[in-house]
Amino acid sequence: MERHSISVSYRLQGMRLDHAIADEIPGFSRRRAKAVIDIGGCYVNTKRVRIASKTVSKGDKIEVEYNPKLFEAKRVEVEILPEDILYFNHGVIVINKPAALPSQATRDQAVHHVVPIVAKTLKAMGHDFKDLQLVHRLDKDTTGCLILATQSSVMAYITEQFKNHEVKKVYHAVTWGIGEPEFEERCNLSAIQGTMGKVRVLQSGGKSSHTYFKTLETFPASRMSLMEARPVTGRSHQIRIHLENNNLPIFGDRVYGEGKRHKISDALLQKVQYQLLHSHSISFSPAPGVDVMTVTAPYRENFADVLAELRNPA
Repeated sequence: MERHSISVSYRLQGMRLDHAIADEIPGFSRRRAKAVIDIGGCYVNTKRVRIASKTVSKGDKIEVEYNPKLFEAKRVEVEILPEDILYFNHGVIVINKPAALPSQATRDQAVHHVVPIVAKTLKAMGHDFKDLQLVHRLDKDTTGCLILATQSSVMAYITEQFKNHEVKKVYHAVTWGIGEPEFEERCNLSAIQGTMGKVRVLQSGGKSSHTYFKTLETFPASRMSLMEARPVTGRSHQIRIHLENNNLPIFGDRVYGEGKRHKISDALLQKVQYQLLHSHSISFSPAPGVDVMTVTAPYRENFADVLAELRNPA
């Protein structure tokens, strides 16, 4: 373990905790400081603090401890295995997307994204599609049902269903807090903004958003819940923001879930690297004249492991 001690000087007072740490520890970025705080490696005046935005005061004593191996540069090769292909017919493919995989190409050309990885898997299975297309998107760290089309006519057919709100999606999320058995959330949302890529709630303007929620299971010992979300609209980060607005931020969400911590083991907290939001099922017609069907994605490993521990705490 590596440890650092910081005495907050006049120069640092009033800063965010993560900014103060990054300012004082050589080679420490704000991103790394926030990551250490998130996993429980920061103490202020001997009290563990997991709120990166906490303001520090002159005279505060900050202790930072972490395992440097957590931050060693690693290139994680995310794979789509044949068993991750949930449906393959009528020119439609539905996969169970893993976390840490962007739906679309990013500015960083070294980062893989869905289409070429799925194409590689299909080719190994004996299918070589030249026009594989992504029908819709999931956030990078959201897992579960994601639709691709093997030709433009299929893409157009399913896209039209999305435009007409005929595609029904159900998400599951592990959240901090315990809410009402059922509720809905409506608000106007901005586009993605800033270096954090954050969407904001607007009093006017922006785009309307609407989601229905249902509590599937509660874990009183940890004050956490398993929630179902049925979005009516499809705005960026919609479910994450709607849950945060109801004091139910998603476990592992570094953007909208900051500062919400209850009784849960440090081992489990450090294990979760991604937001626990899962596209559980999607219902649509795969081709003209074919009835609407529902494809369901089993929980990915991390999601299932967390639920198992919450249901059977040590």
